[in-house]
Amino acid sequence: MAITVHNSRPDAPSVTLFGRLDDGTYAAEVMAETSVPYSSYWDNAIEQVAVYIEPSDDQLQRVVAALNEGRLDFSTLQNFGSANGGESTLPI
Repeated sequence: MAITVHNSRPDAPSVTLFGRLDDGTYAAEVMAETSVPYSSYWDNAIEQVAVYIEPSDDQLQRVVAALNEGRLDFSTLQNFGSANGGESTLPI
């Protein structure tokens, strides 16, 4: 199964920030590119990556669920997305 999400647009770049938390779960938040913090966004994050995708709320919930259920590998997230528009298909 796969999910297709919009990539970030060059006129208003935003990213989805994904975090791997110290309790073994994952979290995500869509934000403007300029709002991405230089430090950890989540207090208990042990790793985070910014991906140039703009999922809907439902899509974001599905991606986070796939991460938490082990159906999507956190280390592959940056293989997706673009700041030049278009779409990405994530294998969840």
